[in-house]
Amino acid sequence: MVRLLLLFTLLISSGQGFPQVYQAGSKITSQEQGQPIANQFDHLSVRDGLSNNSVNCILQDREGFIWLGTSEGLNKYDGYTFTVLQHDPNHPTQSLQNNNITGLCEDHSGRLWVVTEGGGLHEVDKKTGLVTPHLIQAGEAHKWNKQLSIYEDKGGVIWISTFAGLARYQPAQHQFTLYSSPQPGVPIKTVFEDNQHRFWVATNRGLYLFDRPTGRFTPLPVPGITGNQPTFISFHLDANDVLWLGTAGHSLFRLDLGRQPWQLIPYNPGGIINPFVYMNSVHRDAKGILWVGTTNGLQGIDTQTDHVFTYRPQANASRGISSINAQAVYHDRTGMLWVGTDNGIDRQAITIKPFQTYQVISNKGTANLPENKVVALVKDSYDQLWVSNLHVVYRTKAGKDHFEAIPRTEFGSVGQHENFICALLPNKSDGIWLGTTDGLYQFDQATGHFHGYPSEVPAQFLDRSPSGDLWLGGEGGIASFNPGTHQYTYYKTGPNALPDKYVHGVMASRTGDVWVLIERQGICRLHPQTGRFTRYTAGPAGQLSSNDVQSIYEDTNGVIWVGTHQGGLNRFDPRTGLFSVISHRDGLSGNNVLGITGDRAGHLWLSTDQGLCRFDPYSKAIRHYELNNDLPSNDFVRNATFREQNQLYFGSLNGVVCFNPDSIRDDKRPFPVYITEINVLGKKRPLTDSVLRLNHDENFVSFRFSALSYNQSQQNQYAYQLVGVEENWVQNGNSHFANYTNLSPGHYTFRVKAANSDGIWTSKGASIHVLIYPPWWATWWAYSLYALLAGGAVWAYFRFYTNRIRQQQELELNRREAEQLKSVDELKTRLFSNITHEFRTPLSLIISPVEKLLQDGRLDASTQQILALVQRNADQLLRLINQLLDLSKLEAHHMNVSLMRGEVTEFVNHLVESFRQGAQQKNIRLIYTTSILLPKEQLFDADKWEKILTNLLSNALKFTPEGGQVTVAFEASPAPDTQETTSVQLRITDSGIGIPPENLPHIFDRFYQVDNSRTRSYEGTGIGLALVKELIELLGGSIVVESQLTIGTTFLLTLPVLPVHEKADAPYVTLYAKKPQFVDSKAITKPTTVDEPPVDDTPKPLVLVVEDNTELREFLSAELAVSYQVMSAPNGEVGWQLAQTELPDIVLSDLMMPQMDGYELTHRIKNQADTDHIAVILLTAKAAHQSRMEGLQKGADDYLAKPFHLDELHARLHNLITRQQKLRDQYHRQLTQPDAPVPLELTQDPFLHQIYTLLDKHLDDSTINVDWLANQVAMSRKTLYRKIHSLIQLAPNELIRQYRLRKAADLLRSGHSAAETAYLVGFKTPSHFSILFKEFYHKTPTEFIAHSLKSSE
Repeated sequence: MVRLLLLFTLLISSGQGFPQVYQAGSKITSQEQGQPIANQFDHLSVRDGLSNNSVNCILQDREGFIWLGTSEGLNKYDGYTFTVLQHDPNHPTQSLQNNNITGLCEDHSGRLWVVTEGGGLHEVDKKTGLVTPHLIQAGEAHKWNKQLSIYEDKGGVIWISTFAGLARYQPAQHQFTLYSSPQPGVPIKTVFEDNQHRFWVATNRGLYLFDRPTGRFTPLPVPGITGNQPTFISFHLDANDVLWLGTAGHSLFRLDLGRQPWQLIPYNPGGIINPFVYMNSVHRDAKGILWVGTTNGLQGIDTQTDHVFTYRPQANASRGISSINAQAVYHDRTGMLWVGTDNGIDRQAITIKPFQTYQVISNKGTANLPENKVVALVKDSYDQLWVSNLHVVYRTKAGKDHFEAIPRTEFGSVGQHENFICALLPNKSDGIWLGTTDGLYQFDQATGHFHGYPSEVPAQFLDRSPSGDLWLGGEGGIASFNPGTHQYTYYKTGPNALPDKYVHGVMASRTGDVWVLIERQGICRLHPQTGRFTRYTAGPAGQLSSNDVQSIYEDTNGVIWVGTHQGGLNRFDPRTGLFSVISHRDGLSGNNVLGITGDRAGHLWLSTDQGLCRFDPYSKAIRHYELNNDLPSNDFVRNATFREQNQLYFGSLNGVVCFNPDSIRDDKRPFPVYITEINVLGKKRPLTDSVLRLNHDENFVSFRFSALSYNQSQQNQYAYQLVGVEENWVQNGNSHFANYTNLSPGHYTFRVKAANSDGIWTSKGASIHVLIYPPWWATWWAYSLYALLAGGAVWAYFRFYTNRIRQQQELELNRREAEQLKSVDELKTRLFSNITHEFRTPLSLIISPVEKLLQDGRLDASTQQILALVQRNADQLLRLINQLLDLSKLEAHHMNVSLMRGEVTEFVNHLVESFRQGAQQKNIRLIYTTSILLPKEQLFDADKWEKILTNLLSNALKFTPEGGQVTVAFEASPAPDTQETTSVQLRITDSGIGIPPENLPHIFDRFYQVDNSRTRSYEGTGIGLALVKELIELLGGSIVVESQLTIGTTFLLTLPVLPVHEKADAPYVTLYAKKPQFVDSKAITKPTTVDEPPVDDTPKPLVLVVEDNTELREFLSAELAVSYQVMSAPNGEVGWQLAQTELPDIVLSDLMMPQMDGYELTHRIKNQADTDHIAVILLTAKAAHQSRMEGLQKGADDYLAKPFHLDELHARLHNLITRQQKLRDQYHRQLTQPDAPVPLELTQDPFLHQIYTLLDKHLDDSTINVDWLANQVAMSRKTLYRKIHSLIQLAPNELIRQYRLRKAADLLRSGHSAAETAYLVGFKTPSHFSILFKEFYHKTPTEFIAHSLKSSE
């Protein structure tokens, strides 16, 4: 009993002490009887963000946002927050001109228009909040801009009511048309267009009909009023075409527009309607109730019954209307009523959840009265509602509206003893059963008496089994009670019995089993037939979620549902014996389930400490109902539930909630969802586009969104997803924010969907694309660059790796090749040495006999000259062979230093003097100087010194032009530690052409030549300087070169010399008489120039020899002079000049020559009309097939390779001369033989073809002569003579005469007379023509004609 007393003490403390027992007469409270709505509103004010509590006008735009005009700015409401637009001193032209908003209008294009009292008309961009003022610029502009209301007619024209009159505004033209007030100084309040397009104007002094085309006002006075007409201030047209008008001082008027004549009829049934009606405050709801805002509260009028209902603030009603000044009345598209007052906004949704509340003491406040607490309730068969607050039992009489208290003595509460009434149970038609701490009580409906049945176990919990027995439980155990025998059967704690005596609930199932809830010990299931208990406790999946069980219920399918404390709702499946859990994570408002019952549809209704929940066992959908849904309290009492048919009752701390579940409908009206605000890095970003573009560092983004379902908007639920980051929707509950940090660059789509307070999800959500640009180092082109760099690195590594392998392979290959090359080189060196030695033997047999013949004085000068030529070229060939042999020895390291004794200065002087004759031939000054005195004898390698100096001096003289200078300076180079001379310096300086700087590093390379073209001016092999450098390095000396173009070149040699004592047995140097080392002849033989052809009948053909080698040129000239006239030229340029002036028969040309090579010379000769008949023979050492083909393609007639045989050269020349002569004879016969064919038809020579064509065109011109013909072919008279004579062996004048005569023969044959023919072929007189014709044809023209006729017969 101690535990029981503690339990009741807690219950009493929660009920704020023991209440007094109230007598019958306490009212049943629900919605006030007959009222269209309850005086219960949701309130919004400046505390919620409203700019000012005085609300003048209300508008819902087509998107669903609510716009509120206040005395301090325009407010946009999205269900959570207010966005305020006010005058901005920093942007006066882009903000409101005045904050007192008097009217709102949304036109057919969706533009929002705002009028202010003193600031004029404004256009508001609903997305950006940008305000564009449209002030009226006119006389008394301050009155025209003091505006009261705004209205758009059906034509899209904006009408503005002002203190000065009516203003018409056409948005498309941005043009105002002003209509002054019908009475001066009387403001226009508002306007309205009816269904017949009549335009009504309400003013401070009456109602007018306005003719818009003419601008005329027609008054419609109120009958019976002789003074000032009423101030009309509001319009509303109902479905019956009745116009309702609100006034300031005369309540309402009605005007039946369908009945003529029109008559304004006052409307104030019972005089209840307040006289003063606010502007914009007459509105009708969907039920037909006309709502009027007045200065004495909000009034609802049933115009069918003339009932008027007034809503004013009430002291004990915290949710009642907030002010008596209902300044604006508006119904949105869902039917929600919005009332603007001077104390903020009051709003009330259409009731679709008719919860009914029963209270012992009417209580509209937030405090819970202990009298209204309900711990047990039941409704008997006589429609009497019984409730218990633990201390007192109340009941209602059938059809009565009052509770009456049952005396406590009826239940044995006497003196200090109090019997607590804990449970109520219907007893069919007999009455009810009451469970108390003393036992059971039965109320007999027939007698009105209470009968007690004391029990060992308190009847705190009560239920009936299918057999009719009652099961009761409380602190101490459980018991069954037989109503027939009035006997108890007890089940208490013990082995195989209840685990604890503290019972928290009892339920008898359809199967006969009894389920017992044990405080914090789980559930026990009693099988009455066997008396055994089955226990269920909390554990892993499949077991109870919590042992703290509070309520239990069995549905129609036999499924057991258990409510727990902090464990949610548990479902027991009898077939499997397993539990499953529905908790707060699944959508329950809380995990504390206090009561469970079901409805006819199979839904479960759960009472919790956070309101009611409806749970669908099939779809798992959960709906929440709280205080805002007209529940008296969110705190319900454990096991205080009752169901009568489909009427459900729940006991709370503030009364009984009763409702029919079928009447509780979900709000399925569609509503939009919008993204209302975006913040980037904490700063608001305007929503002007469907794409949000951000830089890479603007990656902290938050979104605010709102579902425009204003009924309990705080219970709206949201789910969002950032596509690209989240794979699934994120359930956000009631929060309407989403934050993202550190977003990576990329494309995203943020989308959001919402559910209203009933959990109905909208089918269409809102979305916005988010584009975060990457930094420059993360753009596609940067990645492309990275890819290229990476690819380049990979490629470079691959190249490096492959090159390394290749190098290794090449090294190995080079090693093998080196070994092979070494062996090949050794073989080549031996072969080269052998061959050069073999060359030296025949050369010796050439040189020695030639020298012997030259020493014989019996030979003539010509023969000696030829033998000298042979000797010089044999010596040159020997020098080349010696140089090649020396290079071979150096390369094979077989050449040694051979020291000899001698006087160095004398040796050098002797070598220099051997070049004296050659220098004099080129008119070059050769200077030798010495600035030191050396010992008489020293050791040096005389042979190598000779080769070195000979090569250097030969080059110096070869590359120095005529008139230049070559200097050889001999200097000593003393050793640093001794006074003995260990080396000498030789400085060889010339004033030649110089060496280009880019060629200097290569001049000592083997076979390198500075000028490698076919037109180089100087011959050479590229061996000399290479041999010089290698010989100097062999001796241990050095060579340095300096050169400047056009100035000259200096070679500085340092050569070692040794004292004689180091090798006393060295042989002596012998100085031989030296032959001249350098001979150059630049003589050019020119022929005798003649203007007329030779008199000799058989003149020799003229041959032009073009050869840069003087000796070969002179030799060829001498050899050919026997049979031909010979001219010679040292290069192609001179040869071309001679060919043009002399017109030789044959040109014999070398290929590689200075200034112009043989290819270019051939090309010019063959492509010039003056010279194209000249035959060309190329005579060259380039005997390769490609060289031959190039020469022949240039037009060469023949190609002869060096060395050649003279008899072959003579044969080729003879053949060409013979062929040319035969061609000349043929052309000559064509003109000189009378019976030859017409020349023009047979000639193949292009030049002759040109001549014959010119003569044909001017055949009848007797003035043409040699000068005219030379001018026509652009030649001189001399050239023309030589050209024609070389082709046909006729002079030009003979050619003209012969051609006329040949053409004359053709004319005579064709039938022309002799006289006609004479003139046609260019003769001045027929007689002269006849004489010449007879000389040529041996017939007169007449005889020729007769002979031709006879031959034709």
